[in-house]
Amino acid sequence: MPAIVKKLLVSLLLLLLLLFILFSWQVWQNNKSIDSVTPADIQPHFNKAVSWLNTNYQHIEHIQNPILWWMINQAAIATDDKTLKNIYNTYKKEHIDSQPPNLSTPMFDQFYRPRVPDISALRQLHDYQIFFFYALSCDDELASEPIIQKQMHPDFCSAHFFHPRCITHQMMGLRFMQRYQCGYDATVNTTIDELQSTVITELTWDFRVVDAYIQRVLMLVDTGAYEKVKPIWIKNILQAQNVDGSWDDLHPLIQLGNNKAFGFTSMYPKLQNEEADYHATAQAIWLLALLLEQTQQQQ
Repeated sequence: MPAIVKKLLVSLLLLLLLLFILFSWQVWQNNKSIDSVTPADIQPHFNKAVSWLNTNYQHIEHIQNPILWWMINQAAIATDDKTLKNIYNTYKKEHIDSQPPNLSTPMFDQFYRPRVPDISALRQLHDYQIFFFYALSCDDELASEPIIQKQMHPDFCSAHFFHPRCITHQMMGLRFMQRYQCGYDATVNTTIDELQSTVITELTWDFRVVDAYIQRVLMLVDTGAYEKVKPIWIKNILQAQNVDGSWDDLHPLIQLGNNKAFGFTSMYPKLQNEEADYHATAQAIWLLALLLEQTQQQQ
């Protein structure tokens, strides 16, 4: 074997060893034992996030993602926070009450049941969006569709790496089924239990504190698995909060100055600005509200 080839192989092996050591270190850091998080740890981060939301409301009020505003309302209900309530009520008055009802309306009016169109009219949507609309309507015809039936079972999400939010989206749909009493109780409960185990495995090995990480912890807590959440996972989310009170979808590896960084997003490595992401921030606000409830109960 030529000397140049041997050197290349040695260099490659050393690089792989270095990457393995770095990965192992990050995984250990992501799972190390620390003291439980207390309400006193959480409250300042929650207050800062609510302040960000209040300050930036005019910049985000037109974002077309109703479930994020539903999450803000859930956080307001859980904490009885006046600022959050005012923000949500303003949004609802200006962007929901002034519009005709639609498939998302049950998020804002739990007694409204929309008339669901034929499945052919929903084909352009993602699978989880169709599942959400079924769970919000409990429509019998839609329930019989294969795409709905498949999402009631734990093996629906097969390629976890390429779809980091697939399982958590499925869990959200199942929770809406529970909230709106769509039935299939035994199937839903069994599937949620199995998906919790999968999410715990994802959190154990995937150390990237990004949008998907927040969503995983959120769905564990929302589905009643708070006791299975490691304190370090909560601490990581608190530490990932930006100076302005928001969260983003970037786990920085290399800081490049001018607020730019190279790092991991929920999907792939990327060079981008470290700036607020409303999707991640709304989820974090609801998560912190739920954590405040849980930790206060344990005191």
